[in-house]
Amino acid sequence: MKKENKELAKKKKAIQRKHAKRVKTIKTICWIAIPCLVIATIVGLIVYGELRSKINYSAGLTDEGYIEGVDVKEYVQLGDYTSVSVKRSELVNEEMVQDEIDNYLSSQATLNEKSTKTTVSGDQVSIDFVGKIDGKEFDEGTATDYAVTIGSGTMIDDFEEQLIGHQVGDVFEVQVTFPEDYEQNKKLSGKDAQFEVTLKGIYESPELTDDYVKENLSQYASTVQEYYTYMEETLYEENLNAYAQEYIVENSTVDTLPENYVKKIKHIYEASYEVEYNYYNQLYYSYLGYYMWDNVYDYYDMNKQEYKENLENAAKDSAKFYMVMQAVFEKEGMALSEEEMNDYIIKSDYTENEIDQAIEEFGLGYWKQNAMADKVLQFLTAKITVQEN
Repeated sequence: MKKENKELAKKKKAIQRKHAKRVKTIKTICWIAIPCLVIATIVGLIVYGELRSKINYSAGLTDEGYIEGVDVKEYVQLGDYTSVSVKRSELVNEEMVQDEIDNYLSSQATLNEKSTKTTVSGDQVSIDFVGKIDGKEFDEGTATDYAVTIGSGTMIDDFEEQLIGHQVGDVFEVQVTFPEDYEQNKKLSGKDAQFEVTLKGIYESPELTDDYVKENLSQYASTVQEYYTYMEETLYEENLNAYAQEYIVENSTVDTLPENYVKKIKHIYEASYEVEYNYYNQLYYSYLGYYMWDNVYDYYDMNKQEYKENLENAAKDSAKFYMVMQAVFEKEGMALSEEEMNDYIIKSDYTENEIDQAIEEFGLGYWKQNAMADKVLQFLTAKITVQEN
């Protein structure tokens, strides 16, 4: 437990949030809209330098975005997509909208050092603590302004549970036993410790009011009601698109997958995961002075076999998705213009001036394939009949 200042606590908290999100992503193997694009976006949103540049995201693709050396008609039997229907309540409802807004407000929580509430599981708190073993302070046992979410499991033993039931300003003792094989400091393994803890503050979410919307969400709405409407429409569009993707993939049959294509996707995914793991481990080390994870499997909270199995399944799912998208594209006689590809690149958080940079980074084949898939999904979405409740 290294000594931390406020800025360090914020950085660590951000890393933990991002890591939790990545673990969920690879564990569920559920990419929204376009699998490969999400993986690339994870890498692309953060500067990974030369490591990322070594990944060929267009491997196995022609410059037109087609799967190289594969006639998808010989592999794919498309399901019927001309008479698909879904209830609107399955795509969006009040509970979904409220959950989305609650998640947003939670992400905007700020530290209240004058809070009068009593802590419960799930609260984010700021604490100071001084740890002692046999009455003596020990290295890495002291921290200041340490941010932790009660129940997150980031602290040893039942440290977090003992933070429940307290108020800001409370000074109390937490008793724990270090794990028998404590990787961060072998000398502490199996030892009992006492921590004097001071509760400095509780992170509290803002209240969603008209004034808050005007000040922080004016690009979407000007009142609470308008923001609810915006969120409902956004979730509806996102979930309708996801439904179209899921339906066509699940109702189409791909007898076999081209082995070479699957291998190339797998290599891209594996390289991307390794780059991400190395980046965050180095970032963690630069702030805390030690590495948080021993290997990429540990980073994703898996053993080696689980990681390899998930990686294999992810590559196969992605291959099937793109083969089905290409099959629909060809069956419907679609074509992709340069303007459509450029619009798609811009939609992927690049500016018009950065289009050439995006193509250089990911390759023409990559962008053509994903723009092609996006066009197919728009086509399929337009064909779905949405039944009002």
